[in-house]
Amino acid sequence: MTTPELQQASPYTTLDLEGVRTVIASLPPLAARLGGTPAEWRVWEVSDGNLNMVFVAEGPEGGVCLKQALPHVRVDPSWKMPLDRTFFEAAYLRAVFPHVPDLTTECLHFDPEQFILIVPSLSGHTVMRTAMMAGHYHPAVAAQVGDFVARSTFATSLLAEPFERIMDRRICFARNQTLTRITVDLVLTDPYHDHPRNHWADPQLTPIVAALRTSPAVQARIDSLRLRFLCTPQALLHGDLHTGSIMTTGTDTRIIDGEFATYGPIGFDAGLFVGNLILSLFATSDRAGQALHLDMIQTFWTSFKKRFLALWQEREWAEDRSTLYYATTDKSTQNFEKSLFIQNIFQDMAGFCAAEIIRRSIGYAHVADFSVLTDQPTRTTRQKAALLFAKDCLEQKKPLKPLADFLELLYLHMSAL
Repeated sequence: MTTPELQQASPYTTLDLEGVRTVIASLPPLAARLGGTPAEWRVWEVSDGNLNMVFVAEGPEGGVCLKQALPHVRVDPSWKMPLDRTFFEAAYLRAVFPHVPDLTTECLHFDPEQFILIVPSLSGHTVMRTAMMAGHYHPAVAAQVGDFVARSTFATSLLAEPFERIMDRRICFARNQTLTRITVDLVLTDPYHDHPRNHWADPQLTPIVAALRTSPAVQARIDSLRLRFLCTPQALLHGDLHTGSIMTTGTDTRIIDGEFATYGPIGFDAGLFVGNLILSLFATSDRAGQALHLDMIQTFWTSFKKRFLALWQEREWAEDRSTLYYATTDKSTQNFEKSLFIQNIFQDMAGFCAAEIIRRSIGYAHVADFSVLTDQPTRTTRQKAALLFAKDCLEQKKPLKPLADFLELLYLHMSAL
């Protein structure tokens, strides 16, 4: 897929409910998917993110979801944005859907003039974050997300395809610079110095923020993570894999919202997901819920590692020898090199996890998880514990080993609650 020429004059207009109906009616395969007549279709808006308009349309036979990019951040019209982000989300779905058709949605249609992406409706699913805030935990989802990260990243890496295909895809997603800039700024830069987008309600967090900003170890680790993110194009990333971009019924899970897609280190997607699990963990008061969170963290990593190594093991032979890595017949050497590769992913995961916790606590776009805690002192105590855990992660002099050291550090900060 080639990238669009941006900033060109186009007949772009913002959709409303009737516009959604008109768009679907003009596309016979999608109209047939809904069934009935346009007058029978139910159309409603479900926008809840920062960037786009999102609608669901359902008819007698089925439904679809339409996402349209806006020329500005939805919650801040003064923050102007290019319209091409739905292009990159469509390109992401087309790249990974063949490898994870049971864990994401299919791109049914993309309009490059109106920047409209249409996918199947997930109206029977619940946002994972919303479910967990209501106390509904589905431990199986963590295994499914681990499976998704393993399959999608392995399939789009040099471990699975000739470098020519990888390079072509990198060229495409290298154009997703506006959203990559948002990631670099909001996750890996802004929280570590004064910036108008940073905010936190409780002044008791201010000393921790100051400690983060004056810690040489934190600053060095964040700089290293920013370089890893920009200089290590291991695989095609979802780029924004948090509990708000996962829809589930408890048994069926779908990862959505891949507009931040870019090539980067595999541990980035893993770190964002685990970071959001940990934020939810610290916002959870009951011990049973905390235990389920800990189980989800372990299950996610175990699922990812098992699937990724299994896929790699299947790559034992190819006509083009340049596509094989550590396929030596010496199993001890092979296992050592693969273990080192996985360990490096884990180190990236731990670092990006900490950066995500910090961003979602004191930077732009906080998580809603802590809003379930109505007692302000309790909320502050738990937010402080999450931030201190993230700070400790970044300040570790020795790499955290998968998975025991990471969990031991997590237990330490949970014990203060």
